[in-house]
Amino acid sequence: MAQQQTRFSDLCTFTDKQWEATRTANTHKYTLFGGSRGPGKSHWLRWYAIYRLMQWAALGIEGVRVGMFCEDYPSLQDRQISKLAKFPEWLGTLRTTKADGLGFHLSAQYGGGSVLLRNLQDATRYQSAEFAGILIDELTKNPLTAFDDLRGSLRWPGIGDTFFAAATNPNGRYFKWVRQAWVERDFSGAIEHLGEVKDKFAYVKALPADNPHLDDDYWSMLNSLPTRLREAWKDGSWYVAVEGLVFDTFTEANIVSEEPDPELPFELGIDDGYIDPRATLFIQKKGTHVLVFDELYETKTLEEATVEHIVARCEEYGRLPEIAAVSHEATALRRRLREANIPARNWMSHKVGGGGSTRKQAVRKTRALICDGHQYRALRIHPRCRNLIDEITTGYRNKPDAGGGYQDQAEDGNDHACEALEGWVWLRVRA
Repeated sequence: MAQQQTRFSDLCTFTDKQWEATRTANTHKYTLFGGSRGPGKSHWLRWYAIYRLMQWAALGIEGVRVGMFCEDYPSLQDRQISKLAKFPEWLGTLRTTKADGLGFHLSAQYGGGSVLLRNLQDATRYQSAEFAGILIDELTKNPLTAFDDLRGSLRWPGIGDTFFAAATNPNGRYFKWVRQAWVERDFSGAIEHLGEVKDKFAYVKALPADNPHLDDDYWSMLNSLPTRLREAWKDGSWYVAVEGLVFDTFTEANIVSEEPDPELPFELGIDDGYIDPRATLFIQKKGTHVLVFDELYETKTLEEATVEHIVARCEEYGRLPEIAAVSHEATALRRRLREANIPARNWMSHKVGGGGSTRKQAVRKTRALICDGHQYRALRIHPRCRNLIDEITTGYRNKPDAGGGYQDQAEDGNDHACEALEGWVWLRVRA
């Protein structure tokens, strides 16, 4: 009985950051915790599940079930099952029942609730299930469809505060939708349907330094990782995870909420397209840095319509641009821009000397703006430039080489806003 009277805080041994996550999850329906390795994400998920079950039991709601999910069974075994097996026997037992399958079942004096352990190889299997809480370990390893399927199972008789809690590193296969919802809070595009409940989302960023229990070996591992993994796992950057990116030094430090100065002129960078997107960037030189503050990203749009849209957007900023740097093949678009009193130039009219690749040099000059040899980031992008950020951080890659690495040559594909940026840099940045 002495063990049964142990305080919950002594059992869970939460760090200050884990208590912060607990308070946040108590007041938000959809909580994401972590974004790096080492802060005790899986530990927090286990004990937060027990915490909520015991809270409901204290209110007289017993026998409640929550679901703990991983992307597959081996991951579930490694991250959760093996750890739940070490919980005190007086608190509950890890066992398989005919009705519920594998789970950790609290003792009757603590409400008899259960943490049911499941994998997400087919999330549609749980469409008819009911859980008062859903917890996912490594959310970025699961697609948006799995999240939507599981949300439909958040219901329990007599409980109005059902919850979803997840933990993750920032570099899983499906990190893009997770980053967009919790980190950027941009409820457009693929997650537009979540806009109705956007105020119920909360992100608690945690880093290895938030966990005082990490030993020297763990820190040595983190510090000796390749740059991209170190920035993702140790520093919690959501913008450095993909291998082979053309602009691989781009991080969240390049993303700012700064607005353009209404007293200063601005310019445009445009990459033409019709079936492929036509990307237009709104760019302002600010003396110490360059700010990309808005974008248009249009498909199946005639040149005259794009020019109308550009002029309308410029009216919001109180002036027309001083110049537009436009892709070389866009003769008709340049003509229509000039007719709208926007000077337009083919950015490739100035060629690199010696027969070299002008585009490759434009890429290198843009890299230097993103982060130079002194670690200064002269290029800054507003979060509303969603397509530019997505291309830089997920789709714009170098060509693979025969040895399994990457050439220093951009691969054609998801590069439209990036080419608009490179063209403007080549034409308008003299450094």
